Amino acid sequence: MQSVDRLNEKLPLTQLLPLGLQHVLAMYAGAVIVPIIVGQGIGLNAQQLAYLVAADLFTCGIATLVQTIGIGEFAGIRLPVVLGCAFQAVFPMISIGKDHGVGAIYGSIITSGIFVLIVAYFFGKLLKFFPPVVIGSIITIIGLSLIGVAFDNFGGGASAKAAGANGDFGSPQNILIGLFTLAVIIFANKYFKGFLQTISVLLGIIAGSVVAFAVGMVHFDAVTNEPWVNVVTPFYFGFPKFVPSAMFTMCLVSLVSMIESTGVFFATGKVCEKEIGEKDVVKGIRAEGIAQILGGLFNAFPYTTFSQNVGLIALTKVRSRYVVVTAGIILMTLGTLPKFAAIATIIPPCVLGGAMIALFGMVAVSGIKTLAVVDFNKTSNMLIAACSISVGMGVSITPQLFAFFPNSLKLFFESGIVSGSLVAIILNVFLNWSDLRNVVNPEMVLPDEHSA
Repeated sequence: MQSVDRLNEKLPLTQLLPLGLQHVLAMYAGAVIVPIIVGQGIGLNAQQLAYLVAADLFTCGIATLVQTIGIGEFAGIRLPVVLGCAFQAVFPMISIGKDHGVGAIYGSIITSGIFVLIVAYFFGKLLKFFPPVVIGSIITIIGLSLIGVAFDNFGGGASAKAAGANGDFGSPQNILIGLFTLAVIIFANKYFKGFLQTISVLLGIIAGSVVAFAVGMVHFDAVTNEPWVNVVTPFYFGFPKFVPSAMFTMCLVSLVSMIESTGVFFATGKVCEKEIGEKDVVKGIRAEGIAQILGGLFNAFPYTTFSQNVGLIALTKVRSRYVVVTAGIILMTLGTLPKFAAIATIIPPCVLGGAMIALFGMVAVSGIKTLAVVDFNKTSNMLIAACSISVGMGVSITPQLFAFFPNSLKLFFESGIVSGSLVAIILNVFLNWSDLRNVVNPEMVLPDEHSA
């Protein structure tokens, strides 16, 4: 019961605000970069692009509230998880927008949300295919796959990396500031106690940003150029169009997101010490379906549960879902107050990278802890973990391996998390089928307060 109480712990507002802001900053770079990439890819002007960023933040907030607060017994996993745009949807959205127009993007997103709502029940029935060897492998893959993102930011960001010799990727300045940010987080965890220890990541980001400002890396132009208030309205870019090929493509993307989200549910449940059962998975997937429909209506994006924030829970040991409810409210507020939203965008990538090294590493360690209970005297379990982690990491390192595959298959194979997860599930079925046949009731939910 202790873990359930900690999930529902209502902290004072003076703690909820900084703790919620930590979660926002942990996912903010990913949340902002997606609308920028998509907006530029489909040819939006500066005003439209600014609106797209605001709409994304606002809808991220609503989607997060749906998942963390829940809608009765129908939807919402009620774990401290943040929702953001599904990265695997970025390039399909650009392709759909170029071929069929912006309206077709949002018609396909709405359709995929309805599709997720329908298949969520059947997806929950697959829970018996996620024993500890599969769950642990997937969580480990999630953490290790994200480390590449952390080091891209640590060196100066993806744009600096793409610029090659013309950029400052890997400059001593970036590395030193990133190391300083990480050192502050480690120092705060060792020497601070109580609340200050729980906001160690936020303290590290603030300290790193102050140093970056002192050496001229922080510029406030993005803040001064933004308006004070922005109203997010449905169908800003026009009414949706329902193009069959676009709808089918986005449903495929949703299947990929569902696989990835299931791994994140298990990872979050592990660090929160709550076992995840079939009903939890179904409600979590349904919430994502609702989030996708909202994304289509508000001309934003298809939303999925972000893995970036799991490490923050593991590091701070703060499991209250109301912290993430606060993060959802902050995201909605930022979506309506562009000047404040822009403040987070001026944080240098190297500062975020320093924080991400600790956060994403904690996710990988959580997966390793799960694998520690697996019987590796069975060669089959050894093969499942070895092959799935190798494939997940290999694909993350070399995604261009599948350059000649059809786009429908690339959705599955170009993501290390998804491909590694599929290998773990398929190998477990093949190698441990006799054990799976004997699983009668795979549900592993802790008793709630009503049944206790």
